[in-house]
Amino acid sequence: MRTAALTAILTLAPAIAFAQAGPPTPPPKTPPAAGAKTSSNGNVDLSSGKLSASAQTKIDAIFEAAKSKNLPDQPIRERISEGQAKNAPETQIVDAAQAVEQRLEASQGALIKAGRAQPQPTEIASAAQAMERGANDTHIASLAKHAPADRSLAVSFSVLAKMAAGGESVDNALTKIAAKLDAGATDDALASLAGGTPPSNPPSAGKPPEKP
Repeated sequence: MRTAALTAILTLAPAIAFAQAGPPTPPPKTPPAAGAKTSSNGNVDLSSGKLSASAQTKIDAIFEAAKSKNLPDQPIRERISEGQAKNAPETQIVDAAQAVEQRLEASQGALIKAGRAQPQPTEIASAAQAMERGANDTHIASLAKHAPADRSLAVSFSVLAKMAAGGESVDNALTKIAAKLDAGATDDALASLAGGTPPSNPPSAGKPPEKP
């Protein structure tokens, strides 16, 4: 049932880094995201965009950091493409990309702390999305402890993000989701908390970066 369902939820949980220009349009699922070319080293090549060499160097460093930590880099690519599509200042694009990388690292760390030695890229991306909506590492680790290690939490974190985006407090949303997980609820049942069905693909997970 999970495949029938992480498109409906995730497309309704827009990123907030470029809120001034309105909610982003969900990018294609195939990396790299639309508008971003890929250089020979696998990073996003923004030389054809409007970023300076200095900004390009910072972007490359962000991707290298994600790669070294085994973080999914597609959320970063999508945020960059979003900023370019909205003609955001390059400093804002770089800062937004850096913030995404930091949330990915924080969500990965919280999942590992909760006992998931090798969290899935989809879980890391979904948890980072929840953190963008107000969750912290304690919330992420707490929710992870309510599900067996072999159950993906991508839908759970996506539902948390959507509920928070809809105005519900993170604590209240987490309590409801945890109760569903404790009862062995399906992903469809979890999605019903946010008024939808679980999407077929996780948010901006992409492929985990290859190790050098």
